[in-house]
Amino acid sequence: MLHRRVVIALAVIISVSLPMAERVAEGKAGSRCPKAGQVRNFAGVAHVCVAQGTTRRAGKTVKNLVWQRSSSAKPVKDPLADEYRTFTALQPRSLVDRRDDRVEPVQIKVIYAVPSFATDRRRDTSGEIARTVFAVNEWWAAQNAGFGLRFDTSGGALDVGYMTFTMTKQAWYDTYFGEVGPDANFRNGMSRFQTELVRAGYWAGPQIQNADDSAGQEAAKSGKLFLVIFEAPAGTYARTGVNHGGCRDIIDAINDRVPIIGVARSNDDLTSCGALDSDGRYSARTDLQSQRRWVASKVGFIDNVAQWMRNLPGCGYPETPKDGERVKIPGVVDESKAWEIRGGFMRDLAEPNDPLSDAFHRGPPIAHSPTLDPRHDLYFHITSDKLASRAPCNSDISRHPLWDDRPLDADANLGLPRTSYDRPDDLGGAQVKAVYATRVYSKDRRFDVTGEIDVAMSHMKAFIETSTGGANSVRLDTFGGRLDVMYFPVPASVSERDPATCMDRPCPNEATIFEAMTKAGRVVPDKQYIIFFDGGIEFGGQGLCGGSGQGRASLINLKDITSKQCANLQFGSASHDQWSVGLLALHEMFHALGAVCEKAANEGDGMHSTTAGDLMGARAQGRVQLDPGRTYWFQAPSGCSAISTNPLFGSLGR
Repeated sequence: MLHRRVVIALAVIISVSLPMAERVAEGKAGSRCPKAGQVRNFAGVAHVCVAQGTTRRAGKTVKNLVWQRSSSAKPVKDPLADEYRTFTALQPRSLVDRRDDRVEPVQIKVIYAVPSFATDRRRDTSGEIARTVFAVNEWWAAQNAGFGLRFDTSGGALDVGYMTFTMTKQAWYDTYFGEVGPDANFRNGMSRFQTELVRAGYWAGPQIQNADDSAGQEAAKSGKLFLVIFEAPAGTYARTGVNHGGCRDIIDAINDRVPIIGVARSNDDLTSCGALDSDGRYSARTDLQSQRRWVASKVGFIDNVAQWMRNLPGCGYPETPKDGERVKIPGVVDESKAWEIRGGFMRDLAEPNDPLSDAFHRGPPIAHSPTLDPRHDLYFHITSDKLASRAPCNSDISRHPLWDDRPLDADANLGLPRTSYDRPDDLGGAQVKAVYATRVYSKDRRFDVTGEIDVAMSHMKAFIETSTGGANSVRLDTFGGRLDVMYFPVPASVSERDPATCMDRPCPNEATIFEAMTKAGRVVPDKQYIIFFDGGIEFGGQGLCGGSGQGRASLINLKDITSKQCANLQFGSASHDQWSVGLLALHEMFHALGAVCEKAANEGDGMHSTTAGDLMGARAQGRVQLDPGRTYWFQAPSGCSAISTNPLFGSLGR
């Protein structure tokens, strides 16, 4: 068996176990907390970390941070207050589609529909619908690194269209929930409601003629998805023959790939189902069961919208990844719990934390905040199982054009929207690709969109350009002139300590993650990958700053990188030669490319430089230099290659 040489860079450092008295005690008001402004939920009560005076610790004066009940603490500023105020501004009733704020045709159009037999409760003009939609979109944005869905707005406010139509209640049931009606070409009656939308002037494109009208269905993907709030009861669900006359969400039309989602807000006796916004906005600060109830009450706005988004433009009928299939859950060792039968669209029977799963609504208490496709193997940022490598037509809703390319928080200063795929390149040829990788249920710090990785890669580039007097640069993978960072949720199975792949190495590592990326179809020729892993490393109680073996990938362990163990590294620096996350990433990439060669006179400590102040030193910190010993960049010993000749480091402007 061949073993490649492995470099675990920058000192694997043994973690130090602090005395119990020095650990942060959490769990009640008055106890110590780690960081001002943090919010936690203890026994169902929200607490905020606040500063109360100062104290002496280790010879220094530091702020005394303690937990306070949120009701007694200073209120936390709502970062979306301005956006909420604008989006929910009251508007007069409109029978027409107002002028759109956005030029993109793919949007969600919200309609308030009141048939003649029902009571008009004016949910469109009271702000009830707009408040509900904003709250749901806030949840969507939290699932996708701050980027929500694109709704039809006018003047910044949600444009809720109003329509009414003459019909008896029985005709309503027969026409839109029965097997017959004015258009019997659709088994799912709600598909026929497009006729009313056309009559009212909201449906602008050609109608879909029947369930087999693939051309019409494809055209509809490039237009608006209609979210219709009906002041009427839902009839029998055509596929199952159940749920007659209740308050429920209506997904029937989606089964025919007709872009209509219904939300019924009246009972069979025409009494109200209650206000849509009665439970306010979603908060991850509340207890898990409260979060679950909130999400479960918004099925039409979450589950049904996700079902539509599986219809990717140009891809025909979406695949059902697990319908009726008995599969093993990745990462579950206990055989009695590891198998499940999945069915119905992309639903997961056994994942209790997924809002689209059956278990979420009827299963045991959830252990994590509600999360779309938490194992990323069914429908959202798919990186494992059989659909992962079938892009662009793998029914991954993260690829749907309904996602807004502007963050919900207009002041967030975010970069490109999150993507788990490689965008088209600005340049051809060899490039360095940045990857932000997370573990299942690890904290997502969104470094792919918040700019930290961009800072690191820019510092790496500046170091090379300055150190070489402009003779060389780093060819970074960009899109539209901006760094293209790929998001990669690491499959659960990769997080296991597998002796066959990890042996005595940290797990996961750059090799196991790169292999998972390859299986998922995320690796392309001519690219060198730097994986910024934010999921934590399992390594026998030891800390790790970064690591790399010779090959096409390097790893930066973000969980340890800003700790004392790793010299409290910042992502970049105003000084091109100040040790940083960016220069650590360059250090690791140089290892992957073969530096420091074993034949070099100053090689030691496992492919490191023994020259003081060298970027490639085993314990580099402070100010560093590029190859002061002239053994790996500017020139190299016989039998070794100078890194400067690698096409990844072209001259400025190339």
